Amino acid sequence: MAKIIKKNLDIVLIFGIGLFFVIVGMLGIDKLIPFPTSVQAATNAQVAVSATVAQSEELTVTLVNSGVAVNGATTNATTTGSTVPLGTLSTGANTIAAHTLTMTTNAVSGYTVNTKYDHKLWSAAATSTKDIDDFSGSNASPAVFSGVSVEAFGYTTEDFSLSGTPDRFSGGKWAAFEATNREVAYHTGPVNATTTKIGYQAGISGITPAATDYGCTVTYTMTSTF
Repeated sequence: MAKIIKKNLDIVLIFGIGLFFVIVGMLGIDKLIPFPTSVQAATNAQVAVSATVAQSEELTVTLVNSGVAVNGATTNATTTGSTVPLGTLSTGANTIAAHTLTMTTNAVSGYTVNTKYDHKLWSAAATSTKDIDDFSGSNASPAVFSGVSVEAFGYTTEDFSLSGTPDRFSGGKWAAFEATNREVAYHTGPVNATTTKIGYQAGISGITPAATDYGCTVTYTMTSTF
């Protein structure tokens, strides 16, 4: 009797195991046991992308009308994009003019704009005897401009973020032009059409020599660090 029961249990066990696998097959054994169903092979292909961005730098000089503020002073002469017509100078009032400088560059380290003149503001017909004194202030140490009836010629800048002492021209400070480049605008990164005004001022005394051809040439040079 015991042998018959054991035999029947074996049959039931075998049947149960078979039924389990039938059910697993119906449900999808791959959902229960993650057997690999396929073998994948990957092949990489690479492409190199290249491009060039050209260096860009632009400096423009544009006119400023009479009656415009420039570093605490007010212009009383109108410039063009390429001239500074100071007109007939007077002992009663200094003549003030200005230009707007516009800078654009994609240089990551920014730019410097320097200025210089070719010579003193003098008479072309008598350079050694007829000239207007340079103002006493310098680019490194600008000063408040001379009062009326004092012979002087100089410039100012509204850029108060220069290298060295950044705001040295603030508070209405002026400097003499020189034959060596001196900084009037500075920035440490790329810019798009940023502007600053440069002022010109001239005064004469009662003994400044008469002449109708006083003049000089001022040059602005922009240098970008790419």
